[in-house]
Amino acid sequence: MAIYRPRGTLARVIHAKFHNDNSLDSIDTRRWYSLAHALPPRFQSKFVALEQPDSTTVHWLERTKLLSANIWLHLWHALARSILQFFMTQTDINGFLKRGSMFILSEDQFNKLLVAGGFSATSEPVTLLDIGAGDGEISLRVANTVAELSGNASLRVFATEASWTMRDRLKKLNFNVITEIGDLQNMELILCLNVLDRCFDPFKLLEDIHNTLAPAGRAVIALVLPYMHYVETNSSHLPIRSLLESSNNGRPASFEEEATKFMDLLENCGFKVESWTKAPYLCEGDLHQSFYWLIDLIVVISKKAS
Repeated sequence: MAIYRPRGTLARVIHAKFHNDNSLDSIDTRRWYSLAHALPPRFQSKFVALEQPDSTTVHWLERTKLLSANIWLHLWHALARSILQFFMTQTDINGFLKRGSMFILSEDQFNKLLVAGGFSATSEPVTLLDIGAGDGEISLRVANTVAELSGNASLRVFATEASWTMRDRLKKLNFNVITEIGDLQNMELILCLNVLDRCFDPFKLLEDIHNTLAPAGRAVIALVLPYMHYVETNSSHLPIRSLLESSNNGRPASFEEEATKFMDLLENCGFKVESWTKAPYLCEGDLHQSFYWLIDLIVVISKKAS
């Protein structure tokens, strides 16, 4: 039987995408949330099991498949990126083209994690800060969760974002977009989702979070594992100091090993781990496939008592 070999660049791209998307349908998505083995008891007892994608996550994935089916839109994006990359960062390009939206947890999943982590709004308006908020899609999910947990109390959402195109999108969502978090105090909930491995000085950022967090507040930190730092805005793409150092004699560390190291680091920085989970960090797809994913460790932390 002859094997079909598409002719022409566009035909080959469409053919490859069809096969890539078919392979996505065979993924065991339960592995996104499951652990290969337990962590030390002091952390394992705080684990929040999510087990599988819920209906909101499935709906988001189906939406990305529909968007990805628009081949002409992706061809336009590819052409635009080839020109814009000479004077814009990849994040700026995504913001300009209104693409590259991310997904971590649904409202119900955030609710489960925050409740297990002891989050409770104690004032009105409830204050939420999202550091590196991107296009604000995840911020809105958390804001909806907080509104439900606080009995629909009024909510003030602050956001920081390095990308000027993303900042414009956040302003259209009526977020209070700020350049520095140093002037904020007593924030009841702080989000720092997949930012620590993208900033020049992650330890200074953790210090800022500690200083800005209310005494009874909670911060939610997400970090992609396996850990790999990449600073978009400098030529070396390296941080001033790496968050996690390799100590496995050259062998790759497991998710569980790196998760333990990172939560130990958080506790050494003056935080207490209240709850945590494992989940996919999902991203809209392109001409090659409908969506992409990395694996996130998501930790709810509080300030250690003085």
